[in-house]
Amino acid sequence: MSDTAMTIRPYEMLVGEWPTRFHLRIDPDGSGLLLANAAEAAWLTPVGVKMAAGVLEGRSDQEIVEEIKSEFRGAPEAQVHTDLAQVHAAIADLAEPGDNYPVTNLTDPKLSPWERQLGAPLRADVDQCDPERFRAIIRALWDAGVPHVCIQADREGDSAQLVSLVEAVEDLGMICGLRTAASWLSPLLIEACAMAGLDHLDLVFVCHDEAEHDATCGGGDYDAFVAAIEQCHELELAPVAQWPLMDSNLADMDEMAAALQGLGVTNVVGCAIACLDDDEAADAAGALPARALPQVATTFFELADSTSARYLWAPPRRFDHAKSLHEQILDGPRTSADVTVRVNADGTVWPARGAQSAGNILTNTWAEIWQHPAFERFRERLSAPAKCPDCPDLPICNADCPKDPAGWSDDREGGEVQ
Repeated sequence: MSDTAMTIRPYEMLVGEWPTRFHLRIDPDGSGLLLANAAEAAWLTPVGVKMAAGVLEGRSDQEIVEEIKSEFRGAPEAQVHTDLAQVHAAIADLAEPGDNYPVTNLTDPKLSPWERQLGAPLRADVDQCDPERFRAIIRALWDAGVPHVCIQADREGDSAQLVSLVEAVEDLGMICGLRTAASWLSPLLIEACAMAGLDHLDLVFVCHDEAEHDATCGGGDYDAFVAAIEQCHELELAPVAQWPLMDSNLADMDEMAAALQGLGVTNVVGCAIACLDDDEAADAAGALPARALPQVATTFFELADSTSARYLWAPPRRFDHAKSLHEQILDGPRTSADVTVRVNADGTVWPARGAQSAGNILTNTWAEIWQHPAFERFRERLSAPAKCPDCPDLPICNADCPKDPAGWSDDREGGEVQ
């Protein structure tokens, strides 16, 4: 399906007491991207790619040095040893996050000391669907160079089917996540998914108040959420809280963060349900006006500093008048981050932001999808992130101004730009 020469190699390496999963993505020009647990990434030159592959394959330093000297003639041996030591250090540094699975946006300085345009996203959030179709979708994603899939559970779908979907992702050597409300899964099913190769479980977290949370997610969901987090710790499965940001829980943000800290949740994805400043009906329904988003985002990231947790900002979701607020919360954000795409059950591919799909992974080549105008603004942001004087220290401005509706995801019926 892909017409590029990009390849992906999966590795597992014991770092300390725990195994770390690495993915080395090699671009056509020989340079590449090394990911650890799909959480941290580093760009590599062609020489760095060769060195990283050698280290992850368990070859000795001397073997690696001799290979580099034979393939890249003229390199002084002392310099090769120095560069190899830097690769060893980079691999050790990348492995440190452990259970941090969502990847931040590409302009995060932790991801790269220089800017570079991707040839494929780092993750795809894929809707639950028939296993045969799902396998075709993730095979095409793997061939395109995507190392990480997060299954978006269908609250009306067959939950028992999820185990086979996790197995399909694991069979390819990809990192696998599952996004759901806690009460949609039984403890036995969570365990079965973990045994099948699940790496992280993303759970909807509306509020620390049980009644308010259950009013959206259904009776008993808060208790199921707490139990699922505890089970994740027992299974060594990384729990991720997916936090919808809206009018009703803004006053509770400190308490919500404290509750997650108490449960040992160190990965939190926030997604604002947003509306235009003059959309009074959406505002009354609980959506956040555009003008409020910079302050909400600032408060959200301050919570990360106070709790020592990892708080990530998903592209805001534009309020849809055709659905209730509760429905939109359960649907979740389109994607978890800017380096992620959404793939519907029919194969339609959506960028993290905007109102336009980019093609179909089952019928279009990856080159056709990636070069689609829907990804144009994404590529522009990668090459030239901008800041404005209003909130210069807000990290998400590197991706898009939070109050600009053009940077929100827009999944309203009939709202797609043709």
